[in-house]
Amino acid sequence: MFLPLRTDSPLRSTPYMNWLIIAANVLVFFFTSTHPQGWDDACALSPRSLSLHQFLTYQFLHAGAMHVGGNMLFLYIFGNSVNDRMGHIGYLAFYLAGGVIAGICYTLTEQSGAPMVGASGAIAAVTGAYLILFPQSMVTILYFFFFIGKYEIQSLWFIAAFFVLDVFGGLSGNDNVAHMAHIGGTLFGSLTCFVLVVVHLLPRSQWDVWALIQRWNKRRQYRDMVSRGYNPFDYTEAMKANNRKADDPNFTRVQEIRERLNAAIGMRNLEAAADLYVQMVQLDPTQVLSRQNQLDVGTQLHHASRYAEAAEAYEKLLRSYPNTERSEQVELMVGLLYARYLNQFDKAKQHLAKAIDRLHEGREMEIAREEMRIVESHLTNARPV
Repeated sequence: MFLPLRTDSPLRSTPYMNWLIIAANVLVFFFTSTHPQGWDDACALSPRSLSLHQFLTYQFLHAGAMHVGGNMLFLYIFGNSVNDRMGHIGYLAFYLAGGVIAGICYTLTEQSGAPMVGASGAIAAVTGAYLILFPQSMVTILYFFFFIGKYEIQSLWFIAAFFVLDVFGGLSGNDNVAHMAHIGGTLFGSLTCFVLVVVHLLPRSQWDVWALIQRWNKRRQYRDMVSRGYNPFDYTEAMKANNRKADDPNFTRVQEIRERLNAAIGMRNLEAAADLYVQMVQLDPTQVLSRQNQLDVGTQLHHASRYAEAAEAYEKLLRSYPNTERSEQVELMVGLLYARYLNQFDKAKQHLAKAIDRLHEGREMEIAREEMRIVESHLTNARPV
């Protein structure tokens, strides 16, 4: 036996909706336990006497303390991060829809007609979504076999293992677990979340499944090119262009500044690094640092009240690394710089609109919307009538 203890996926906002769902399940369990008045007959999902309301009500009933405790543990461990990525309203709709789909799968496949209770179908949808959004996140598990210990495993393998167990359990049919509800919930959660990520209805990250597939495809294309005779070390036009660039009198100076800049960042002397970065882009505006270094330099310029240079550094980060993690926060920062300090309201509106499209509900979203109202007011007042 093994149980998850935590994951290493960081939260960007407080998952209030997930906590509210957990509280609702616990409160309903205590209420139905202390007032046993035939709740299962009326609210459990019964294929023999099916009512539409049962597809929602069964999700909040549990058969005992171990049942509700295990379910809520899984929901807390995996639901917090999914809530953080989807936002509160989106997460609630997704959670309830997952429970409904799991209930439909159960009623279509269950031969005995036994009623079903529990949130595990909806939680399976949540874990399926977690698999898509955080496949490489590490899950710390507590295991009980001949001895007790802790172990870390990637969420991809942890969730996949439970799915395989449900498949075998559903085929054997030797226990009282609604395996088909788990299978239906997991498939719904993973497929739905995958589509939402691909069509950009959910914020993208470099660690989600779609990003992993894209990187795998690039490696596959590279292997195919090499197998067809492409030599990546051959003397190409790009190398010729670099050699021509070396004739530029500024080229050597730019390379020297870049070396000093990297050394300053390595020693965490960001003030010196920011000064060197400004010198470098004055000589060659095409220069860009690695993703994290570019972000660090932009942040340092911002702290130093060098707002125009900070905005340029942030924009270069967004152009050079369009799929950078937390790009919505960078878009918000650039929008605030243009609106509050540089009075360039057209540019501010563009960046704030992108931030609003990608941010979750929370303090950052409130700031973005409030700033957008101020920017639109400035733009309206500036136009001639």
